[in-house]
Amino acid sequence: MKKLFACILAALAALSLTATAFAEGGEAAVTLSVAGADGLELDGSALLHPGEEYRFPIMLKENGEEARPMTVEDMESYDIKVTAKSGGSVMAEAGRLESGRQQYLSVTPGGYFGVSSQSVQYTVSLHKKGGSSVLSECSVRWKVGYPAMDDGKLGASTEIDPAAPVLTREQLAAIQKITGDKQASFVGSGWQYDVRLLDQAAVNFHTSAANIKAISDKYPDADFRFLTFGGKPAFDFSGRLTLDVSEMLEEHDDIYLYRYLDGVLYSLGYQLDEENGTLSIQTKQLGSYAVSNVKIPNGTVVGGSVPGSSSGSNAGSDKENPVTGGADLTGIALALGLVSLTGAAAVVKCRRK
Repeated sequence: MKKLFACILAALAALSLTATAFAEGGEAAVTLSVAGADGLELDGSALLHPGEEYRFPIMLKENGEEARPMTVEDMESYDIKVTAKSGGSVMAEAGRLESGRQQYLSVTPGGYFGVSSQSVQYTVSLHKKGGSSVLSECSVRWKVGYPAMDDGKLGASTEIDPAAPVLTREQLAAIQKITGDKQASFVGSGWQYDVRLLDQAAVNFHTSAANIKAISDKYPDADFRFLTFGGKPAFDFSGRLTLDVSEMLEEHDDIYLYRYLDGVLYSLGYQLDEENGTLSIQTKQLGSYAVSNVKIPNGTVVGGSVPGSSSGSNAGSDKENPVTGGADLTGIALALGLVSLTGAAAVVKCRRK
């Protein structure tokens, strides 16, 4: 019994010594942090807009000294890994970026057009060059989305603010109170949507005139104008969407309108107002549209996706050293495994005595 008790004590001592070795194995005590930038702090309060790149300085504190920006020289001794913990699917990219001599955390939200913001959390960890154990790590948090419009801009005809394209249920109820049974008008760059409101849920009127590559690549000789409502706002009543096509009418005798949905082009009939240079359709939901001088068969499959959509495939990756986060878990598992094996060896040695 005494021998067994002695063996257990030896195993515990081995575990303690091994853990201490891991804690003191680094050549210097280092602390990693990410600083704020442009008035934004990554403490969960920052609202980052889809499609925009943001850069936050990566800071390093060694041996109790003041934190300083990490430089290219530091990367000769350290590696940085950026790992998504939650909300990574709404990110187009997040990782370390080297600009000049300084190191930054670069984050770019993808095409998220919800009516409420999406919370995102990542872990930024510091490793010794070529190693897997974590020397220091910090958690960074932010939100992705768009803010609601200013209440002062609401009216029977509401001009959509591109920087704040969300209209809440309460704001739409306020507009409904103004319009009554009549239609409300929402106006953007090159478009207008008139629709009756009745207990309407929140909507995101974000729009983009960006090229839809899958379509233009399939028809390289055609002239296209695109308009995409990223949030696909839907309404209970059918409304009238009016598009400004004056430029197209000046250049072409005939123009055609298509709805782009799930990689397929659907031909749409429309009402043309040549005097005002507009065309209009009736619809309950706004989506992606293409106006062209080329007639394309209804139901033509072109593939591709709406510009700005987020696949999340690069979420959580280091821009220069891609990682998936698996290496972090592997390093921890290996460390724990080594500690366990050390303790086990001590037990075996005692038993052999």
